[in-house]
This record gives sequence, C-alpha cells and structure tokens, in this order.
Amino acid sequence: MKKFQVLIAFAALAVSSALEAPAQSRWLQTVQVMAPVQGQDIASALLDSLIDVADRRKVLIGRTPEDSARYRVVDLEDRLFSDGLDFSSANKMFITYRFEANQRRFKADILDLYFIYRPEEYEDADIPIAFFDASDPIIRNTLVGKGTRLETNEAVFEPFWDKLQFYQLEDALVTSIGGRVIRDEERAASERTRLVGIIRQFLY
Repeated sequence: MKKFQVLIAFAALAVSSALEAPAQSRWLQTVQVMAPVQGQDIASALLDSLIDVADRRKVLIGRTPEDSARYRVVDLEDRLFSDGLDFSSANKMFITYRFEANQRRFKADILDLYFIYRPEEYEDADIPIAFFDASDPIIRNTLVGKGTRLETNEAVFEPFWDKLQFYQLEDALVTSIGGRVIRDEERAASERTRLVGIIRQFLY
C-alpha cells in the first residue's frame, strides 16, 4: 500500500498534464545531465576505465551520439590527435538516464555516456571526445563491476554504477528531459531537485 501511495505522489509530480495522478499506471522519463570531468574525480576515473577496457576487449566506440560510425580506440585516438586533443582532454560528461515506475517497482537505468571538451570561454564550441553505449555488455560490466576504493577504507569498493546514480551527482546539471533541451539554469536546478526528491521517496 505504501509503494502505491508513493507512486501516486511520483506521478503527480512527474507528469504535467490534466490527468488525475491515480490514473497513472506507468511512468517513464528520460533525463540527460551534464557533469564536470576533473582531475581525479569519478568521471575521470570512469573515462580511463572505459578506454582501457574498450582497447583491451576490442570494443568499437563512437565519437558522438549522432554519428553511426564506430572506431577502435587507437583509430579514435588518432582522430583526436589530429584536432590537438586526446581522451584526457574531456572536461564534461553527459549521462542519459531512463527512469521507470509502476505500482510494484522503480527502476533507474543508464543508457549512455558522452564525453566532450568544452572550452571555458566558448560554451557553444563543444568538441566530441567519446561516446559509449551502456547497453553494450562489456561497457555495462565495466560500469557495474569496476569502480574506485575509498581513501579512508581500501577494503570498500564503490562501483561506477552506484557513484553515477542521478541523486549522487551533486554537480550535475539537467540538460534535457524527455528530449526537450533545458537551457535555463534555474529551471535545470529546479528539475534536478524535483527528480531527486521523487527518486529518494522510492529508495527510502
């Protein structure tokens, strides 16, 4: 009964329509966020691990979400070099999530990860670095099976998957919801707060 009540609240907050919340039997939302890639943070460690496993396991990766071409790591690296960049040049990471809920469960999935270089003085001059489809079994196994260890306790292993959950990325900025781009920072912050609140109701 409690889960059903939470779902009603979830639907009421998440669906902007004239329908009454109790009529919602299924809720589905695709959300993209942008997070910084800095030094030794989780995003930087993730990119290093993804490049390493893609190179070793011969996984073909893209450079942009729109480009259907896929490359070996060494070939993509050559393309980046020709632009005066390398994989470590990435300073922004886009993550696409899909949230789904019904009366019985809540599920959060990571669909893809897209790394770019964005010059600080030219926000509209993004340069693509690498795109990873999280449905690829090798990429997904890396997200779930690899990660970082706590500095305070090396016996504790934190998978990338857990660290990348939407509510964990405090510096992430919502960039689109349902394919609709969000450019206003205040609205982006408001949407993140709303979604985090909804998700936490299910988790706790």
